[in-house]
Amino acid sequence: MNLKTDVSQLTQAQREMVAYFNDGIVSGAFSRKLAAAVAAIKADAIRGGIYMTIEEYAALKSAYAQESERIKTITGLAALNMSRAQIIEFLKTNMNLSEEEAQAAYDNAMTTHA
Repeated sequence: MNLKTDVSQLTQAQREMVAYFNDGIVSGAFSRKLAAAVAAIKADAIRGGIYMTIEEYAALKSAYAQESERIKTITGLAALNMSRAQIIEFLKTNMNLSEEEAQAAYDNAMTTHA
């Protein structure tokens, strides 16, 4: 189901589902059951570990993309014979990383991908 659809043509249950998934709104019997089912999945030791909202999934993909970009940047700069200190300074200036984040990114890239 398209969660950005025009809800005027949907059934009550479908409108409740759209409202629940888009905004977390519980507004009727169907969405109460839906919220209870989601809570049960999240509370389950096994299934809860694999439950992920769309927003969490998007954030995770974004984080992986950023990490991949950092690794490419770091290894590329290292291939240009830039020193560790120069690369860390580049990361701080151009990627808005703190000193600690830049050092960790450099160490990770050079340890696992160089």
